Amino acid sequence: MSSSGLVAAKQVVTIYAYHLKAPYIIDVEQEQGLYFDFALLLNQYQSEHVFKIEFMPRKRLNRDIEQSTLDGLIIGVNPVWFRDRQQKKFAWSEPFMTDRDEFVSNIKAPFEFAGQASLYGKTIGGVRGYHYFQVAPAVKIGKADQLETSTELQLLEMVVKQRLEIAVISKSTMNYLLAMNKHWDSEIHLSEQPHESYTRSLLAPKDMSHLIELINGVLQKSKFKQELKQMLMRYHVTDSLSHIKS
Repeated sequence: MSSSGLVAAKQVVTIYAYHLKAPYIIDVEQEQGLYFDFALLLNQYQSEHVFKIEFMPRKRLNRDIEQSTLDGLIIGVNPVWFRDRQQKKFAWSEPFMTDRDEFVSNIKAPFEFAGQASLYGKTIGGVRGYHYFQVAPAVKIGKADQLETSTELQLLEMVVKQRLEIAVISKSTMNYLLAMNKHWDSEIHLSEQPHESYTRSLLAPKDMSHLIELINGVLQKSKFKQELKQMLMRYHVTDSLSHIKS
C-alpha cells in the first residue's frame, strides 16, 4: 500500500475547540495556535488515528451534547464547566496543562481579591458570554458592575489605559498578549488570589472513551511530555504538568 493509502486508511477524528483566542486558536484559516499544534503532536505519537482541530462555538457544542449528536472530542476543557465534576457523564483525558483566570488591574491602582466584598463598588471587565462565578454574585445584588467586551485583548488594553478598574483574563492568554506587547508588562498588577485555577483536558462522549484511553497513553510518554512542555513554552504558557496537583 502506498504511503498516501496508509494515511487514507487512518480514521480522522475531529477535536472541537471553542476558545477563539490566543494562544489556543490564533488563526482558524491558517490552522495556527496551541490547539492545532497539540493535535499535530498527538498525530506524531500514535498511528491509529488522525486528529484534526475544528472550531465550533460553545453554544453549538452544548446543543450537540443535549441532542446526543456530538461526534468528536472537545479540547481545553474542565469537568466543572460541563457539570461533570465526578467525570461520569463524559470520558475525560488526563490534564495536559494548567491555567488560571487572573484579576488584572493597573499598577497605579492595584487590586487584591479578598472575597466577594472586595469587589463592591468596582467595575469588572469580562468577555461577553463568559460566566465569572466570583463576580456574578456581587453584580446580581447591585454591589458591582460588569463591563463586557468581545475579547481579552480589549480588556487588557483598557486596564493598561486605565479605562477599566479590573478585568478577568486567563493567564495563558494574558502571557501571550504581553509577549506581543512587551511595553504593557510593567503597567499591570495581578491579584495574589486569582479568580480561579484549573486544568485543561479533553472531553469525549462515552462511546468514544477508547480515544481518551489512547490519548492518555500518549500523554504518559516521556518524550511526548518533553515536547509538550517545549510547545507550551513557545506559546508563553509557563505552568507545566508538574504543577498539577494530584
